[in-house]
Amino acid sequence: MGQQNCGCGPCDKDENETAGKLDDVGRSGYALDKAAEETIFEPPTAPLGLRKGCSPKADPDLVDSINASVKDAKKAVPKAWSKLRGEFGVQVNIWGSLAIGSRGQGDTKKKEREIAKKGMEAALAQFETNPSEALHKLEEVLAGSGAAALNNATVAAAKHIQMKSKHATRREELSNLLSQKDAAVKMAPLHLEQLIEDCCFENAALEARVRAVLELDGTCR
Repeated sequence: MGQQNCGCGPCDKDENETAGKLDDVGRSGYALDKAAEETIFEPPTAPLGLRKGCSPKADPDLVDSINASVKDAKKAVPKAWSKLRGEFGVQVNIWGSLAIGSRGQGDTKKKEREIAKKGMEAALAQFETNPSEALHKLEEVLAGSGAAALNNATVAAAKHIQMKSKHATRREELSNLLSQKDAAVKMAPLHLEQLIEDCCFENAALEARVRAVLELDGTCR
């Protein structure tokens, strides 16, 4: 038989059952709404250039070691420019001899020499006052038509300057990266590998320490 009531209104039991059902519906509805909200507002996927969960850790001793290597690279730059100055002096003398002994040379060779001479002299003149501009001028010479007029020794000396300057710059970038105390930098492994390669550390142990801190030892890739 069905449940009897007194006829004067809903019994307490009926009220409690109804209230319980409403609470269940409410909780169920909230759970569904919450799940939908989390789905809709789920954070976007991290960019490919970032490594989720991996970041360099501050290591003052390591940063000091890298800074020391930066100083070594910077010390090598003036020596490289002095080497270029000497090689270019020899080159100019060779051009003088060629001009005397080969009057029938075409205008193209002459123009190439003039371009190379002008560019090299500008670079050498600016090295002490504006090293970055001097490096830029040097790069223009090596990339331009005047490079064909330079002998191998002069080209090698110029490229040595580029290499040593690059080592100093990239090591400085690495030092700044590792010295960030909040360890917020999350570069892609490929970018970190390129940075370390550009640093060209002479000390294998130092490079190994850098790789360990940047988690390039096979973990968290």
